[in-house]
Amino acid sequence: MNTTVPFDSLLVESVSDGMVAISPEGKILFANRSFLERSGCRLDEVVGKPCREVVRESICDSGCPLAEVLDTGVAADRFDVEVRGKGGEEMSACVNLTPLKEASGRVIGVVEVIRDITKLKELKDNLKKTNSMYHREQVKNRTILDNIPSGVYTVDREMKFLSFNRSLERITGYSAEEVLGKRCSEVFRSDYCEAGCPLKRSMRTGETLRGVELNLRARDGSVVPIASSTAVLRDEEGRPTGGICSFRDLRELHAVPLSQGHAREFQGMLSKNPKMHEIFDLIETVADSDANVLIEGESGTGKELVARAIHRLSVRAGKPFLGVNCASLNENLMESELFGHVRGAFTGAVKDRMGRFEMAEGGTLFLDEVSEIGLHLQAKLLRVVQEREYQRVGETGARKANVRILSATNKRLKELIAGGTFRDDLYYRLNVVSVIPPPLRERKEDIPILVEHFLCPPQESPGGCKRSFSPLAMQALLEYPWPGNVRELENAVERAKICSRGEVIEESALPAEIRHRGAAIPRGRGSFGEKAANLEADRIRENLVRSGWNRTEAAARLGVSRVTLWRRMKQLGIGA
Repeated sequence: MNTTVPFDSLLVESVSDGMVAISPEGKILFANRSFLERSGCRLDEVVGKPCREVVRESICDSGCPLAEVLDTGVAADRFDVEVRGKGGEEMSACVNLTPLKEASGRVIGVVEVIRDITKLKELKDNLKKTNSMYHREQVKNRTILDNIPSGVYTVDREMKFLSFNRSLERITGYSAEEVLGKRCSEVFRSDYCEAGCPLKRSMRTGETLRGVELNLRARDGSVVPIASSTAVLRDEEGRPTGGICSFRDLRELHAVPLSQGHAREFQGMLSKNPKMHEIFDLIETVADSDANVLIEGESGTGKELVARAIHRLSVRAGKPFLGVNCASLNENLMESELFGHVRGAFTGAVKDRMGRFEMAEGGTLFLDEVSEIGLHLQAKLLRVVQEREYQRVGETGARKANVRILSATNKRLKELIAGGTFRDDLYYRLNVVSVIPPPLRERKEDIPILVEHFLCPPQESPGGCKRSFSPLAMQALLEYPWPGNVRELENAVERAKICSRGEVIEESALPAEIRHRGAAIPRGRGSFGEKAANLEADRIRENLVRSGWNRTEAAARLGVSRVTLWRRMKQLGIGA
């Protein structure tokens, strides 16, 4: 009795892979039990039918290797093939077509083996997603590190570089490509590398060190003073795997002449900056005349201090100094505010009222935010400047005005003239003498003396100042762009005094935007705050990148509402 056939048949019927035999004409000759169970058919239902109607694979219409295998006699494989069952359900399969040959070697058909790889494909897809997420996380972390103003690097347990961010490239002159894999002591050549390395100490003891001042040597051989903060890196189980160190470049702090130069106090203003000294001299010169003065500059630069100084040094010092914020009232109310009104001039005018010109008679009138005056009122103001007379609202008779006009603006009036929102004839009448106080970022040598002045006012500390800012805190003050200028600096010092109890005020006591070297809300178009706008845009982008462009999280980082962030992004042209 021949047992070979039953045994071969048993083998074919026992395998878990689906198997079909196909004739050269593409018709089913045989199908094993696994295939029939998966397809939901009986053997007599599939034998003799075209294979494409039975197998129902995604490669049936295009890419089927049946003809190729019949012609060449060489097996062929196809991967990630979608196979549809009788009810329309799908599975992923790996398909192998092997030529079926006679003893003479002639190909008389093809045996197709269909292996279910659905779970394998799911694992592959999950692995692909995981790799993609890992890659995105790497890119995000790299982007965050590269946008941090401090130099940051990480090392393994042998003190070899694992990462090296762009700020550190800028500080040291080395590129990440040329240092990764090298020992940090070979690159930095610091005076602490051999003994007393703070990073080695953190890795050895597990403690976090902050603000350790030391020197490292840049690629060009120059010595770079830095303040370093170090911590140990650990794996998921808490075992030390290396260390992380951040550098703060102290060259700017060391470069500012903190003790050199002559600090001059003038009419409540304090500076050692040569441009400010020129302005002090100009104030003394113009104070002797009666010329109108236009004071231009960013908010917080001390424009009102300049105006008051001119008044105090003038022959009008004994007369009133009155200021009007032209942005605080609408045009109708502003006209009454400036010129006054008579009873019955408008609804609510129950009695005569003096205007600021009348109240300042013989003295000085300071028009702050003069750019906000409407064109109609500009025409009336021009008459006052030219003719030295005005009319109360609702009055027919003219009144004489013996008043010196000082005006100020944080917008560029020439740009407003070009845009048709400010009269050029009024501009030239107001701008007989121009005074432009420089922003604080252009007079950084004044920051230390102003900080000391605000920290310990002479009247409060007759015995000398006992409090001071740490080097890192002073470095942060010097690096911040100060869009709010001296006024913002005064507020920051006052906050630091409140938030710090010790004699030395640390960087942590400063507002977050200063610690992050950010920028405050900038001025609009035509202002003196374009640099601040650019800085704010950079800061918004940095926080969006850190939060993975999640606007809610970025708004929280910036300390503003999500709506405010959206509005600022739109105004600054930052895409979502």
